[in-house]
Amino acid sequence: MVAPTQQHLVERVADAIRAREQELVSRMLSRFAADVPDSGVGTDPEMSAAMRRSCHGNLHAALAHAVRDGDPLPYGPPPDAIEEARIGARVGMPLIAGLRTYRIGEAVAWEALQDAVDGLEDVGPSTRSALLRRCTQRMFAYVDAVIPFVVDEYTRERERLLRSREQRRVQLVRDLLDGSDVDAGALGYDLAAIHRAVVAWGPGAEAEIARIAEAIGAQCLAVSVGEQTCWGWLGGVAAGEERGLRDGLGGWEGGLALGRPGTGPDGFRRSHREARSAHRIGAATGDAVTRFDDVALESVLLAYVEGARAFVAAELGPLGDGRDGAKLRETLSAYFACGFNASAAAAALGVNDRTVAYRLHGIEERLGRPVRARQAELQAAIRLERVLVATPAP
Repeated sequence: MVAPTQQHLVERVADAIRAREQELVSRMLSRFAADVPDSGVGTDPEMSAAMRRSCHGNLHAALAHAVRDGDPLPYGPPPDAIEEARIGARVGMPLIAGLRTYRIGEAVAWEALQDAVDGLEDVGPSTRSALLRRCTQRMFAYVDAVIPFVVDEYTRERERLLRSREQRRVQLVRDLLDGSDVDAGALGYDLAAIHRAVVAWGPGAEAEIARIAEAIGAQCLAVSVGEQTCWGWLGGVAAGEERGLRDGLGGWEGGLALGRPGTGPDGFRRSHREARSAHRIGAATGDAVTRFDDVALESVLLAYVEGARAFVAAELGPLGDGRDGAKLRETLSAYFACGFNASAAAAALGVNDRTVAYRLHGIEERLGRPVRARQAELQAAIRLERVLVATPAP
């Protein structure tokens, strides 16, 4: 039997890591969110998406270098890594936070490298040791080569934005949100008024905020913080009127998240925090309009995502998955919405009363207790699950 060459072993290791790509990228993102909160992963949907694409691109390029050796970047850095640097500069991610994510990603990939080498049972310890050393050197060489490109791109984008008038306006808004006193005249917006914050995402986000402001007769302050993400504030008495706002919302193809009305600089900040919380949920569920008032409970409980997942699993897990589990959840939700009126729930679901009674009996059997005994917990779990099923698990 011919012993495998080291090059053949390197290719086997690379294939083993490629097979775990989705898992490794999810692990990287989870680590970024936990260890580098300034990275925006977990709080800013656009930054999270850019980081995910960059992780995939860097992993592909690093494995290609491990296999072929030579120049770590024969065709330049991965486009997704460069785009992540640009978006990071635009949304205000500190450069040091971005660099930390590279070192964390390197650590996660190296652990996978160790696992892959250890899994080569047909070679001896000395061969595995030499192989691990060779692959490690190439992996580190790749990261050392790509980081200068990322730093240069981030710096160029940051300098370009800082020179622009719009970015100076964005910086004034950020200063205000951070608690600083800002001259309202420099913003062209009355900070003493009633405010309702909005986050819009999708093509033409800033124009959509301006359209809504015009439709309801409100002042408008809008700043772009990403290629398709815009923060805005609707100012004046009209901003606090719910009916006028409902009429002003059109059929825009993007997404909108709205905070509650607030007054003065503190209300400006609070409404913005609420709109960003609603944005996180709206981006996950795909709803066209997400009001903080409607998702305040989810927003609070999702502050600890892993705890929220465990809570939902404990409350709704006994109902099972698949079509049967979905029907039971749908029935339970309708039953709660109809004030524990089984007939009304049946009408809402388009089934007969006996079907709802049968399903409720099955739910209580699986839960091991009456539905009313866990009403608050079950209602919260149903609302949370709607968001979590659309959010990739770390």
